[in-house]
Amino acid sequence: MGSLQPKISVIVPAYNHAAWIGQALESVFRQSMSEWELIIIDDASSDETWEQILLLTDGRKNSNITTIRHTGNQGAPATINEGLSLARGEYVAILNSDDAWPTDRLAYLYQYVQQSSLDFIGTGLVLWDKSSRLKNASEPDWLRWYQGLFQDWKQHNDFLRTLLRGNFLITTSNFFFRRSVYERMGGFANLRYVHDYEFVLRLYNAGLKMECLWDKALLYYRLHDSNTIREKPLAAIQENMGLLLRVFPGLSKHLNASRLSGLQIQLQDLYRYTHEEWKTTLHHRLTEKEHELFPLIADRDKWVAERDALIHEQAETIIVRENWVADRDGWIKDRDELITHLRSEVNQQLEAIAERESWLTDRDKMISRRDQWVADRDVWVAERDEWIHKQQLKLEDIVADRDRLLNSWSYRVGTLLINPFRLLRNRVRVDEMGEGHA
Repeated sequence: MGSLQPKISVIVPAYNHAAWIGQALESVFRQSMSEWELIIIDDASSDETWEQILLLTDGRKNSNITTIRHTGNQGAPATINEGLSLARGEYVAILNSDDAWPTDRLAYLYQYVQQSSLDFIGTGLVLWDKSSRLKNASEPDWLRWYQGLFQDWKQHNDFLRTLLRGNFLITTSNFFFRRSVYERMGGFANLRYVHDYEFVLRLYNAGLKMECLWDKALLYYRLHDSNTIREKPLAAIQENMGLLLRVFPGLSKHLNASRLSGLQIQLQDLYRYTHEEWKTTLHHRLTEKEHELFPLIADRDKWVAERDALIHEQAETIIVRENWVADRDGWIKDRDELITHLRSEVNQQLEAIAERESWLTDRDKMISRRDQWVADRDVWVAERDEWIHKQQLKLEDIVADRDRLLNSWSYRVGTLLINPFRLLRNRVRVDEMGEGHA
C-alpha cells in the first residue's frame, strides 16, 4: 500500500451498519494483496457506524485510506459515485458495509483480469446471516432461485441470457471492474433497488467484456431483515420491471430466442413475486390492522369479561337479595303470626285486666263494706264494752250490795231462820223423786 498509484480502489459505502462495518473493513485490511486504496463514505448513519469507522482507521495512519462523512443521507448510488470520482486505482472494487471478502479476493481477481483483459468480473458467493453464519438452511427460496441461475449459466454458458433471467451478481459488493469503465460509462443510476442491475446491463449493452466466476465463492453476502432489497419488495419489483422496459429496446440487438426465454423466466418470476408480495403485503396490512384491532378486541373482551363478572356478581347479589327477601318474608310472616298471637294475648290480658278491674272494684266495694262493718263493729264493740263496763259496774255494785247483805246481821239471822225450812224442802223433793222412780 505504499505505492503512489494503487492498483485497486476499494469503495465502502456505509449506512447504519455499526454491527458489521468492522468485519467489512477488517476483510479489506487482511487482503493478501496490499496495493489498494480504501475510500470509506458514511452516508449520514444514525447509529454508531461512523464511530466504528474512526476506531478502525485512526490507528492506520496511511494516505491510502480516505474517510468521508455525509451530513445528510444521499443514497447508495450517489455515495458510490462519489467514491468512484475519488478513485485513483486501475481497478475498482465495491464492498457494502454489511458484507465481507475472503482474504484472496482482490489478488485473485486482479490477476485474473490481467490475464483475460476483462472489463468487469463477478464471482460466486457464500450466503451469511446477521451473525456471519451460513444462512442456506433458513433461506431455501432465495437459495433455490440463486441455484436456478447457476444451473441456467452452466446449461447455456450465456452471460446475458442468465443475466436477463435474474441479477446473478446480487450486489455491488460483487463488482470488480476497470476504472476506465466508470470514466467511459459513467456512474450508477439513481435507482434505490436495482442500480447494480442497471449498471451491469448498461455495460453489457456497450459491448464490454464481462464474466462471472461462478465456481469461485469470493464474497460473503449478508442477507438480513434490513437489506435494502427487502425494505419494500413490491417497490423493488416495480423498479426492476421499469428497468427492463427501459433497457429492452437497447438490448434488442443482442436478443435471440434463448435470451428472450431467459427474460421470460424472469418476468414470470417477477409476476409470481408480485403476486406473492401482494399477498404478503395484504397479509402484513391485515396483520397491522389486527394489531390495531387486537388491543380494541382485547379491551372489548376485557370489558365483556368485566361486564360478565359484574352481571355474575349482580346475579349472585340478586340471588342473595332474593334469599334475603324470602327470609324477610318468612320473618315478616313469623312476625305477623307473633303479632297476632301477641294481640290475642294482649286482648286476653286486657280482658283479664278488665276482669281484674271489675274484681278490684267489687273488692274495693267489699273492702268499703268491710271497713264500714268494721267501723260498725268497732262502734258496737265500743258500745258493748261500755255496756259491759256499765254492767260490770252494776255487778260490782250488786256484789258489793250482796257482800254487804251477806255480811249484814239481819241476813245471817234470816239465813239461820230459813235453813231448817230449806232442808225440809230438799228432803221432800228427794222423797218425791224416789217415789216417782218406783
